[in-house]
Amino acid sequence: MSAAFDTIDRKQLLQLLTNLVTEDEKRIIQFLLSNTTLNVKISGANTEEPFLTNIGTPQGDSLSPVLFIIYLEQALKNVRSTLDSPSNTTEAHLPNEIAYADDIDFIGNQPVNVKKIEETLKVHKLKVNVDKTEHTSVRKHSEEWKTSKKVGSLLGSKEDIEHRKHLSKIALNKMEQIWHRADKTKQCTRIKLYNTLVRSVLLYNCGTWALTKTDEEKLDSFHRKQLRRVLGIRYPTKISNKSLYKKCEQTPISLEVLQARWRLFGHVLRREPSTPANKAMAFYFHDNAKRARGRPITTLPMTLNNDLKILQNRSISLTSQKDLETIRKIAETRQEWTTFTADIKKAAEAARSDDTPSGRP
Repeated sequence: MSAAFDTIDRKQLLQLLTNLVTEDEKRIIQFLLSNTTLNVKISGANTEEPFLTNIGTPQGDSLSPVLFIIYLEQALKNVRSTLDSPSNTTEAHLPNEIAYADDIDFIGNQPVNVKKIEETLKVHKLKVNVDKTEHTSVRKHSEEWKTSKKVGSLLGSKEDIEHRKHLSKIALNKMEQIWHRADKTKQCTRIKLYNTLVRSVLLYNCGTWALTKTDEEKLDSFHRKQLRRVLGIRYPTKISNKSLYKKCEQTPISLEVLQARWRLFGHVLRREPSTPANKAMAFYFHDNAKRARGRPITTLPMTLNNDLKILQNRSISLTSQKDLETIRKIAETRQEWTTFTADIKKAAEAARSDDTPSGRP
């Protein structure tokens, strides 16, 4: 949407708050929204005297995002009532929409009527940004949807990994002077800089990646290459992978991805069944859902199931709705879930051998 915070109808917002907050809280919010002024600037110079505005919420105020979400939810309720209902039981298992602030995706087996959505949101003074609106079709033999971006991540795991690698390379190159002159900066400082400014870029939203064994090995190799650069280790100097990780106080990046994957999974399992992620999982394991012929595509549930296979003392898998509910019960108790995921990570660590020489990129 365009300028979403700036177009909120304050009268409608205050009416919505009547059933959500106390009278005193409502007065405080009303006081926040009253007597707000705007000032027009051109090339940094004020051109007009400040003038009163009666729309929008004050940007920069910590309460504004909460007020916007409340306002948007009411608008989306009206949108839902105007859109066609699911035509079959399979489609009914899919989430109808996915929203993150003012970034909204509408999902369906048929193309969504954007015109109808625009008209409904217009009643609430909200405007759809047509230029930024994308139509993505997820088809059986199409790969185009994998390069679609959602909240900074590409939908395809392999595509997103390559995208993250590229961005982390850029972040690493920006500090080339620090890495090149390693003797001028303490090692602990260089590691902190790497973790903060590069590693965080590489691992952004990594909990959603569906990785194969080959993907993990490539990711670990890429990570080690960056670590050697941070330490100033260049060919022909060699260092074992185990020593490299110890020196940098790191673990294989694939283990960090595994941990993030299960942390996100546990978070989703503890949410309400009506949340989009839970509805998507229910659809995935739905008995009537059709499975495509041929070699199966690596999905996140498949990756999670592969993680479970390395557990020696637990006979548990993730291949059906029944398995999902069994794991959900474990996730309900945080302490039990912490122990469960720690066992998975420990088993994954034991299955690795990272004492091979690491000299060449």
